[in-house]
Amino acid sequence: MEIKCEYCGAYMSDTDEKCPNCGAINKNHKRVADNTPKTIEELKQWYKDRNLPPYEKTRFFIGMDYKKPKAFGIYEENGNFIVYKNKADGSRAVRYQGRDEAYAVNELYLKLKSEILNQKAHQTNPASTKGMQKQKKKRALSNAKTFGWVVCLFMGMGGIGLMGPLGVAKFVLFLLAPLLLYYLVIVKVTKDRFKPYESKLKIAYIAFLVIVFFALVSKGIKSTTPHYYSYDNSVYCLYDDEYYEYDYYSNDYVPVNQDYLPVEIVNNGPDYEFNMDGTEWDSSYTFEDSDYYDDNLRSTHEWSFDGDSSSSSDSSYDWDSGSDWDSGSSDWDSDW
Repeated sequence: MEIKCEYCGAYMSDTDEKCPNCGAINKNHKRVADNTPKTIEELKQWYKDRNLPPYEKTRFFIGMDYKKPKAFGIYEENGNFIVYKNKADGSRAVRYQGRDEAYAVNELYLKLKSEILNQKAHQTNPASTKGMQKQKKKRALSNAKTFGWVVCLFMGMGGIGLMGPLGVAKFVLFLLAPLLLYYLVIVKVTKDRFKPYESKLKIAYIAFLVIVFFALVSKGIKSTTPHYYSYDNSVYCLYDDEYYEYDYYSNDYVPVNQDYLPVEIVNNGPDYEFNMDGTEWDSSYTFEDSDYYDDNLRSTHEWSFDGDSSSSSDSSYDWDSGSDWDSGSSDWDSDW
């Protein structure tokens, strides 16, 4: 597909990395390999996937020849694709008119992305009254979310409190959690009455969160650290509260119900645990190197930085459905 060089005006293929006429870099070259929309329909879908407000709100009209002032748009007419901007005074500036749909779509696509970022920056600008109001709303929502997450953590601690030697202590923390939350809410709602105690309660709140965090982390570390046991020429692994037995025929681990474990391992596990200093350990038994772990558990216990990043590359352009789009902040006097 042919596109126009931005520097010399010559036409070249959209797969060319450089203009064959002047040697300038083809900025649109990446469009061939990523998920950038290349048709009007694809741009409509991209717009929808970003959860953007209706066209009348954003003033971006995709696939429409919109006639009123203050509008960006693209439409097809007799095989030509027209990208336009209607200024504040109602006059129209044509950005592109030609038969290259991909090029035309990309022009509006880049403008739309730029406008999304401008809108987000405008909303978070504390210099404006609207920006400050939005900041307050966001902080209030953030506080509400924080309390919600804390409640979830406390409920999780209640379940953990029934396990292990520290169960009683954890359960006491779980019982104290609603009381602590109650006082924190009072501090937020009636600041004047509880102002003398606000700093102390905040410190107690932070300290409590730290305790909860380390309790959960220690539980996670303990449960996801493999423990290996050898009994009667068989190797068993305890991982994330589940047992697995090494199958010598397949050279892989298979899940095993705890009811079928040797009673010696259930009752006296440490006596049959492998010495992990290397003198008795065979690395071929490592659970986290097994096919079973790769196929069933690795993705749930490790952060993954591999794969196609293009699927999430547009996440920064997603729109918060609770945010307001202020098209009045756009520059409607320029040609583009």
